[in-house]
Amino acid sequence: MKNKPPNILVIRSVSGEIKKVEEFVRAHFNFHNMPEKCFNPVFLCISEATTNSIVHGNKEDYRKTVELTIDCKSHLIHVRVTDEGEGFDVENIPDPTHKDNLLNETGRGIHIIKSIAQNVVFNKKGNSLSFHIVCE
Repeated sequence: MKNKPPNILVIRSVSGEIKKVEEFVRAHFNFHNMPEKCFNPVFLCISEATTNSIVHGNKEDYRKTVELTIDCKSHLIHVRVTDEGEGFDVENIPDPTHKDNLLNETGRGIHIIKSIAQNVVFNKKGNSLSFHIVCE
């Protein structure tokens, strides 16, 4: 019998921690027998949200943490990513599909998450993002 993985992972705000995030997500996929075809889109959304928290939220301050919470029910995965940053106004994010922004190297993460996940919601402060993805 497999041990249930913890629902919460706390990482330091350095890019190398993304490997821990991948292992965390993989453990949940294995334990809950989630379809393999769903791993890449789920991990893409989670890694984009986590990278945003590390880089933009916590400004890559290794003393600050990012908390990732995963809850799987049947073929539905709920995710929350929270950082210790100041937050931001989600309404002021430039549209990455606008012609003036197409060549920008940043600004696509939230757009990617919104195109894959459902119920994408930021808290009022703007330092916590939650979403869910149906995996069938």
